[in-house]
Amino acid sequence: MSCSGIRARDAERKRRERAELRDVQIPTLPRSNRTRRNRLEKDVCLWVAWYFAHIYIDGLQPHHEDMARMIVDAAKHGGDQALAAPRGEGKTTIFECVLLYCVMTGLLSFPVIFSATGPDAERILSTVRDHFETNQRLAADYPEVCIPIDALENNPSRAHGQTVSGRVNGVKFSKAKSKFKWCGREITLPNVPGSRCAGAIIATRGLDAAVKGLKVGAKRPDLAGIDDPDTDDTAGSEEQAAKLERRIERNIGGLGGQRRDIARVMLTTLMNRRCVSAKFTDPLLKPSWNGRRLRFLTALPERQDLWEEYISLRQAGERDGDRFGRKAEAFYLANRAEMDRGAVVLNPHRFNTTPAPDGRPLEVSAVQHYYNFVARNSLESALCELQNDPPEEETSQDRGITAYRVQTQVSGLPRKTVPSESIAVLTQGIDVGKFALHWVVIAWRADATGWVIDYGVQEVWGTTRGSDEAVDTGIKRALHARREAVSQAPYIKADGEVVEIKTTLIDAHYREAAVYAFCREVGFAFRPAMGFGQSGEAGKATFHMPKEGDDKKPGDHCYLSRQPKGLWLVCNDADHWKGWVHDRFMTTPATPGSLQLFGAPSPRPDRLSEDQRGHFSYAKHITNEIEEETFVPGKGLRRRFKLKSDTNHYLDATYMASVAASLHGVGLTLQVSRVAAARPSKRKRVQYLS
Repeated sequence: MSCSGIRARDAERKRRERAELRDVQIPTLPRSNRTRRNRLEKDVCLWVAWYFAHIYIDGLQPHHEDMARMIVDAAKHGGDQALAAPRGEGKTTIFECVLLYCVMTGLLSFPVIFSATGPDAERILSTVRDHFETNQRLAADYPEVCIPIDALENNPSRAHGQTVSGRVNGVKFSKAKSKFKWCGREITLPNVPGSRCAGAIIATRGLDAAVKGLKVGAKRPDLAGIDDPDTDDTAGSEEQAAKLERRIERNIGGLGGQRRDIARVMLTTLMNRRCVSAKFTDPLLKPSWNGRRLRFLTALPERQDLWEEYISLRQAGERDGDRFGRKAEAFYLANRAEMDRGAVVLNPHRFNTTPAPDGRPLEVSAVQHYYNFVARNSLESALCELQNDPPEEETSQDRGITAYRVQTQVSGLPRKTVPSESIAVLTQGIDVGKFALHWVVIAWRADATGWVIDYGVQEVWGTTRGSDEAVDTGIKRALHARREAVSQAPYIKADGEVVEIKTTLIDAHYREAAVYAFCREVGFAFRPAMGFGQSGEAGKATFHMPKEGDDKKPGDHCYLSRQPKGLWLVCNDADHWKGWVHDRFMTTPATPGSLQLFGAPSPRPDRLSEDQRGHFSYAKHITNEIEEETFVPGKGLRRRFKLKSDTNHYLDATYMASVAASLHGVGLTLQVSRVAAARPSKRKRVQYLS
């Protein structure tokens, strides 16, 4: 044989060897696997739960099943669907898993997932590839798809020359070209004869780029999955939102072919009431999209007051070094049945079970997870991110005051530090409850410029829910504990000078006897107080200033009323003083008559500082009562405070501290009140403020 013949035969042998190496054998699917696959394909939820059990370790929750069936319904029948779910509930993951089901069962041949940005889209496509490459259950039941992909061995270029041999769904083949694509902005599945998904395309795109004319050859998309379309820009700009809305309605809506419109499914989370997601999930604005909104808490707990206590304890703990909120958690565990009463959660498995250094899990329930989110971020964030119920834009109905305004009104001083100013007096207000005392300490100049230098919660231990037994004892014990805490850690100026609290007013309307008994025990620095008026104590008459007499000493919108055993009750006009507190927070900081919180401001105008975020609970208490005007026939306009929420304890404590300051002559007019000017009478043995 000639040398050329030998070379030709050797080249042919090497070609056959290379062809053999490129050829991938597709094994025949065992009967048990085929039976399982056929059974699971009848229900998308069973299919996802089995093949992605490593993701859904607690099984698919009802809202996951809703999302899955919504996508399959769109794949089968077309149309548009929009659903808003809480952040973190796996919207993107369910999109990926269900689209794989639709493709591998032949329902779809060219689905596209649209994300807000190009990088988001690239991450989704990378995850889809990982599912095909690493999911052993998929590989066991869909070898015609997964084995050719696995044979690439992370080298996508091999897909161009790969051949396949075997038998799939009754079709026998040998060395058929699989011709698929495993890189770029879309992937094409192996073109295996007999496979229901042979040559199917899965693509992703960012909504920040052009989407018109998306097609591969003659094939056009048959379903568009729109995943969280909004960005900060589109949520904050009406112009940008309008562009995104047109892109979804016109550009994506026009991607279908001549014989079939493209189906569209949007899974999202609302950022505010103006964002694009809010429009598409509102049946009144976009009826053809059949919009729905899911909430993390389908029903709120009945005892919101206890959860406000929890938030306050959690935030206080973080400031005091209790990183994992164990003090707040102890309060929750002690009152869990009452705190969880009425709550209905979307996903009962949604809480952090990661063990902390002490070996205990970080959270024990989904309800606790929700309120930890509120404590760590804000209620507004929770309403958007978890509840899909963004708050209305705040208006100026209560002198223009908002929680944000209160949070940002900070002095720059550290907590518990008295300003190095001409401080006239340090006062404290305490609001009394069955399970906690809320207290606020304020430093005042004579011109009513104030600095809230400290506030917090003193727990009341020993009380039993549903019973009044030991309530008075528990409240007295808590009041003594608060008094002792101030005695051991007094308030000081920056130079170390100690400044004493001159007067503490304690709201006595809840347990009058306990407060009276405590004040008699400790002396005149602690005085009982009651608010009267529309927003004062329930059932009490409108505030009226009495004439001065032996048992009444008038002051500034308040008066002293003598009680048995030498005790004087400070009666005050609650409506006036709550409005007065709101006005102080609405006054420009550092000007006469302003009220500021401790803490550092933010260096950026678009973000809150850590100290400002920490004031969230306090600020909500301050603004949980609004002043409104109503017309009364024959009497004209009347102003009154209306509760937005029962959690207004810091507002009560703050206005009590303000009333206490007025007793020492603090006021906008710098006039000393008659109560402050009064002197003790030896004959009557009544102690007045001096």
